[in-house]
Amino acid sequence: MDFDPKRVVVLLGPTGSGKTELTTFLASHFDLEIVCMDSMQLYREMVIGTAMPSPEELHAAPSHLFASFSVNEPMTSVRYAELAGAKIGEIQRRGRLPLLVGGTGMYMQFLFHPRTNLPQTPDRLRLRLAYLVEKKGMDHLYRLLKRLDKRSANHLHAGDRQRVQRFLEVRLLTGRSMLDLWDEQASASSAIPCAIGLEVPRDILWQRLEQRTHTMFASGLVEEARMITKLGLAHQVARIGPIGYRALFAHLANELSLDDAKQQMYIATRRYAKRQMTWFRKVPYIQWFPYCTRSGYNKDLIVSSIHRCVISA
Repeated sequence: MDFDPKRVVVLLGPTGSGKTELTTFLASHFDLEIVCMDSMQLYREMVIGTAMPSPEELHAAPSHLFASFSVNEPMTSVRYAELAGAKIGEIQRRGRLPLLVGGTGMYMQFLFHPRTNLPQTPDRLRLRLAYLVEKKGMDHLYRLLKRLDKRSANHLHAGDRQRVQRFLEVRLLTGRSMLDLWDEQASASSAIPCAIGLEVPRDILWQRLEQRTHTMFASGLVEEARMITKLGLAHQVARIGPIGYRALFAHLANELSLDDAKQQMYIATRRYAKRQMTWFRKVPYIQWFPYCTRSGYNKDLIVSSIHRCVISA
């Protein structure tokens, strides 16, 4: 690990919880640089549908990894950990504070608690699983994982072949859940960052997600999906699994009405937010800050917490 994890701030929470707005506020209080920790905001082809921060928001402080890759080169958790770790090290060597922002729990897991004790997959097993996908499809592989390791399956998108297959490999080779193995390693690790979690009551979060969905469509989301289709990238985008894009592609193929596509996107986003919170709730070192209907987050308290954890440590 080429950086000091105790001098890293991670701002996390479910999609729609207000991370971008708070990031701008923190940038005015700390000499920091921002690193993307959102698995979908890494891709340049998807801006509206991933709620990518605006150019103005990204200029609040030097920002890294946002919109930096093509969907033709899907990001893996291992590669992300390597790239983000290198960026964090560079930022710290410049004497600045790295602020990771996003809601991809698996990226945080790989970055701060890399697995050193997981088994290598024999070629025979890897080829067998690849054969199953070819003959019966990804849905079959996902159902198999869900039958053997329901907890892990509930955290993964059914179309995420790389992760589904790797989690299944570990389950078949060890007889244990990948997440259980991670939990053990994280609890024994001293590589703990200053993790700030944003907690929003569900009814308020659902309202925010519904409004954001309407805003995305009004801002040209359908046109963005049409451009992705014209570029021949619809298959790659659907395979990576950004929320709601499959419904948009179905609408463009006249298989789904616009209203139904909008509703499916909203429902998918709610489900994703639930999975995010389920994941983060199991991370013991996250400091949670509740959202207040009248005043929002207690930003001054968050600033004080960062000072106490990182600046004054």
